[in-house]
Amino acid sequence: MPSTTLLTISVAASLVAGIASAQTTPVVQLQNLAHTTESLDKTVPFYRDVLALPVNGARDPLTQQPQKLDEDMSKFTATKGMSFRAATFRIPNAAIGFELTEFTGGSRKPVRPNIQDPGAATLALQVRDIEKVMAKVKASGAPIVTIGGAPVNPTGNPNSKLREIVVRDPDGFFVELQQPDPLPASATGDILGASVQFSIEDSAKTVAFLRDAIGFNARATGALGTNAVVANLIGLPGAQWRITHGSIPGTTLDFGLIEYSGVPRAKVAGGAEDPGSPAFTMVVRDVNAAVDQWKKAGGTVATTGGKAIVRANGAGNVFVRDVNGLMWELIQRAAQ
Repeated sequence: MPSTTLLTISVAASLVAGIASAQTTPVVQLQNLAHTTESLDKTVPFYRDVLALPVNGARDPLTQQPQKLDEDMSKFTATKGMSFRAATFRIPNAAIGFELTEFTGGSRKPVRPNIQDPGAATLALQVRDIEKVMAKVKASGAPIVTIGGAPVNPTGNPNSKLREIVVRDPDGFFVELQQPDPLPASATGDILGASVQFSIEDSAKTVAFLRDAIGFNARATGALGTNAVVANLIGLPGAQWRITHGSIPGTTLDFGLIEYSGVPRAKVAGGAEDPGSPAFTMVVRDVNAAVDQWKKAGGTVATTGGKAIVRANGAGNVFVRDVNGLMWELIQRAAQ
């Protein structure tokens, strides 16, 4: 593996177009990286006040009361009549947003994966001043994953100003803070961009699945290797890993697919209602066709009944799982 950072997804890399996929993508728009919370009251302040992500809309999401899900939404989420509320955030200079959900009024089982567990997800936030952000993170009491508790320079170049650190939010969800070097000239504000990282079981299997399911354009998978500084960054001394970067055709977000080796792993497959359970949401042209393509590729459907919920106006939703257990929400817009 190269001596430069092994987990950072650079802004430049995120703009590199992959080779055109032979498999047609059903995706027309990316939406959010998301995870379920134990309580919005605990987790919203972490992202809003500590990490300074702007909340979408003028209304404070914490003033909304949970709403009991109707039959269609109960089937879609497989939550059997639970109540629901959510908060969404804009990520400046990024191709996606971030979403927190909360389900109440039913059984929930917290999901707290290790970073190497297939099905785990990480929000990688690029920030202008990592020390400024970390002062607020430490004041919040958020758990720090990185050994030593301070940002590290993973490049091997003592003159580099690149710094990274991994922390957990109140539900155990991973956030990697990255201070790029150089700072992107076009980005303004304190948040400079974002990318996502998914922990996977097998690189070849995952790449083949995503190619067939959503037309994923994968670049060459890196060799299995390690780096002591990065291993400490992710709290896994002695671990090895390989990374595949790629994107969905027509979009610019870079996905980092990370397969770990040399450490115990257990696949994560929480329900939509389970605190800490991650998901990725995106809009598709035809939700039923997208589900068929997903299943043919080897994925499964998590929505009750095994098919999308499509309403009279044409709007549709479905939760599906990939080969690593990660949930994806496929959304069909209402007919115009």
